[in-house]
Amino acid sequence: MVDLGSTVPNQSSRADAVSGNGRVVVGFQETTIGFWQGARWVDGLQTLFTGPEGLVGQALGVNTDGSIVVGQVCRPASEDQSAWVWTTQGGTRCLAPPRRRPAIEGVFIGKAIATSDDGRVIGGAHSFGLESESVIWIDHEPHYLKDYLRRNGAPTAFEGWVNTGFVTGISRDGRVLVGYGAGPRDFTGFVVIMPDIGEKP
Repeated sequence: MVDLGSTVPNQSSRADAVSGNGRVVVGFQETTIGFWQGARWVDGLQTLFTGPEGLVGQALGVNTDGSIVVGQVCRPASEDQSAWVWTTQGGTRCLAPPRRRPAIEGVFIGKAIATSDDGRVIGGAHSFGLESESVIWIDHEPHYLKDYLRRNGAPTAFEGWVNTGFVTGISRDGRVLVGYGAGPRDFTGFVVIMPDIGEKP
């Protein structure tokens, strides 16, 4: 067991995901004001993620070799509801939701939770707590999962569900998604076999 510690005195850190080779751990480091800033540990050494406007929220997922990391809250100061993706080649990029959603209290946030190995398919949610709809980003273009499936050969996808919840995992090739949402009677898990998204333009 290795204690990853905290780089901010008297504040918490948390590990949420690990790369397939075990070298890269991602999660958050709590700042002095209590914000959960995205963090990664490579061979136990912590670095913090930043975005276009400074801090970004916690990291939630990482690919097999640790070269792609995804997380939630790209622009916390502006409340634009974006998630984020970081790559070793391009740094941090915001992932917009399909559309802005108003909340009665608080703010909807974008959560990128899982990624394919090449980063072409990223899954997560647009959520305010458990009031949430699953989102996929294909080549960084956002889609609500239900809408994407209904446009691409599954016209009754999630019929009768209260909401589609969260995509929580993606296979390495991006073809299989798993998650959970508010089904017709209770919270229910789902598996989606994606249509072929074709070659990258």
